[in-house]
Amino acid sequence: MIKLTVALLTLAVLNQATAADLIVRFKSAADAKNIPAGFTKVEVLVPSLHIYLLRDTNKSASAIDSFNRVRSLSNVKSAMMDEPMTLRAIEPNDPKFGDEWGMQMIQAPEAWTLGLGGKTTHQDEVVVAVVDGGVDFTHEDLVANKWVNVREIPGNKVDDDNNGYIDDINGWNAFNTSGDVPRHEHGTHVAGIIGAEGNNGKHVAGVNWKVKIMGVAASSSNTAVVLKGYGYVLAQKKLWIESKGKYGANVVATNSSFGIDRAVCMTDKYKMWNEMYEEMGKHGILSAVATANSAWDIDATGDVPSSCATDYVVAVTNSTKEDKLYTSAGWGATQIDLAAPGTNVMSTVPGNGSRNMTGTSMATPHVAGAIGFLMSVASNTFTVHSKENPAQAALDLKKILLENVDQLDAFKGKTVSGGRLNLKKSAEVISRY
Repeated sequence: MIKLTVALLTLAVLNQATAADLIVRFKSAADAKNIPAGFTKVEVLVPSLHIYLLRDTNKSASAIDSFNRVRSLSNVKSAMMDEPMTLRAIEPNDPKFGDEWGMQMIQAPEAWTLGLGGKTTHQDEVVVAVVDGGVDFTHEDLVANKWVNVREIPGNKVDDDNNGYIDDINGWNAFNTSGDVPRHEHGTHVAGIIGAEGNNGKHVAGVNWKVKIMGVAASSSNTAVVLKGYGYVLAQKKLWIESKGKYGANVVATNSSFGIDRAVCMTDKYKMWNEMYEEMGKHGILSAVATANSAWDIDATGDVPSSCATDYVVAVTNSTKEDKLYTSAGWGATQIDLAAPGTNVMSTVPGNGSRNMTGTSMATPHVAGAIGFLMSVASNTFTVHSKENPAQAALDLKKILLENVDQLDAFKGKTVSGGRLNLKKSAEVISRY
């Protein structure tokens, strides 16, 4: 349970405060009709208890004067200042959470007071696709959060759900065109950052505690393999939309940590990358991509895919514990969207292990995980918006993400947003959408 704490109303605080709203409980309904002179009724808070929110019309009056004028009135049972409340951060019991400095930096514990990731207000599963070398779904911190194609029968070599893929139980292996997603250290580490199960007393906690992770083995130097992997993700999202959630998967983000150094995405040689991201975006999928692990200005050098022109790509660079740009990480005032923690990041590795890794590959899943998390804590209005207009909703979510970073000097002129991911700020905005 989330506990709320209210600051004690002390005389010292009141004397320092300016005029503010007062919460007043009147003795009866009849007494409530007599609003004290010099105050206006803002709102009836609890009608049955005659509790009102009042505001002093004298803006120059001190808070203590306003309070004293009201609390001694004969028709007032009690009064108090409308004091701010603090949502206490949720700290999971995972033994290595203390090593996850990045979660503290992006204010994940505070964001978790709004939800833990997992489902939308319509109770649709939120899925993030890890397009990498594979994921160890037997890992005790990931097994509960693996995406499962419940309409496919494992191992019968039949396309039971008629989605065009045979035995795709937890995702797809684009290397050998099978449903056998391999265990891979890098992909498992990425998956843990996105969605290691939280508060289970094991290893770490991901950005989402309950998100569903789809494994897509496609991290290759061969572009054809990468596109084949993305094609699987797109097919599952299209099927989910067309079947109104009965089939496929509600993929809201992909995470990719590969690319082509010093390549220009919009040239004829590479423009199909851009076209692929555009098509996924039209179906409500944002693609979080890692920029180069080199100290390059991507605006000048180019990079595929982090310099792709499509608005549906979210390009990420690597920030340190000191909120600086990592020495071996790309930047770009017009191409790289934001920074996220990526240096000495603790997460899951195959064989029920966990360890630190560094790179833009570790920064990017914080953002992919954030996209999934925001969909899970979004207001019902946004959920409806995402179903009725998935393309625009994806862009709106990206806007919320970038407009609510922590603005930092280290990333001004180095990223589009000028800052580093803040999960709490973005979550608060989308929850009120």
